[in-house]
Amino acid sequence: MIQTIQRIAGNFKRHERLLVIPKELKKLTRKHVGRENIVLEPLRRNTAPAICLAAMTLRKRHGNGVMHVMPADHLIRPRKTFLSALKYGQELAENGYLVTYGIRPTRPETGYGYIRLGRKLGTLRHNVSYGGAGFTEKPNKATAKRYVRSKRYLWNSGIFTFSIETMLEEIRHFVPAVHKGVERFLARGKKRDFQNVPDISIDYGVMEKSNRLCVVQGNFEWDDVGSWLALERYFSKDQKKNILIGDARGIAIEDSIMCSRDIPLRAYDVEGLIIVVSNEGVLVCKKERAQDIKKLLK
Repeated sequence: MIQTIQRIAGNFKRHERLLVIPKELKKLTRKHVGRENIVLEPLRRNTAPAICLAAMTLRKRHGNGVMHVMPADHLIRPRKTFLSALKYGQELAENGYLVTYGIRPTRPETGYGYIRLGRKLGTLRHNVSYGGAGFTEKPNKATAKRYVRSKRYLWNSGIFTFSIETMLEEIRHFVPAVHKGVERFLARGKKRDFQNVPDISIDYGVMEKSNRLCVVQGNFEWDDVGSWLALERYFSKDQKKNILIGDARGIAIEDSIMCSRDIPLRAYDVEGLIIVVSNEGVLVCKKERAQDIKKLLK
């Protein structure tokens, strides 16, 4: 999250930035980001309600304008190239598009969503835009390999740009229960109002249905490090394909990720596991189910 804020800090002032976070992360977020503007979700309801909540809050404070949505767990570089893409996205959003940023796949990743490219719309300073011709959420391995070979699919980065009014209009049209529920929550401030809001992503709820979709191909390096498996792209493995971080080791362990900073972590005869030990708790998960840890958090 800190890197995400630093990435845009020179171009967006503090009063223009808004962090939407689950209520239980308030203390931790304040500890790391200080005086940033925060809006609390009383409970997790996926990205469509979170974006709707942010859009309505920003509209109340600033009126209509262009809004950029950025998950807090991405690695992006170089910063200048990323900001150039955002600037192009802003111009497209001012013309009524819902802009998403696509990344050229480097591997047949099954943990990401994919966007199929439609006709070319335009170019600005090495940034190219296309009409969006469809989404596929987390395909199987064979399908992902076909997408990479075709050159017509990009990873869906989860970064979006749109005008506030355009997005709220599309939410009202495609997922009216989200619009109505968030509106009621902001008016009354009662948790039960938010509890009745559908749990749905912005991809499923709006982007897959809207005819306003536009894709800017990102020329920047991008990685979603929201999964423990991302460590395999940044840490060296030992001879048994393990990644051991901190005070973690064992005997007869293979193809596993083990991480412990302060507490000794020892394992015997395990394979294909993620084991994380911290002062806050312990996590044990099969590597093949790493993408499903969100279900555990719920």
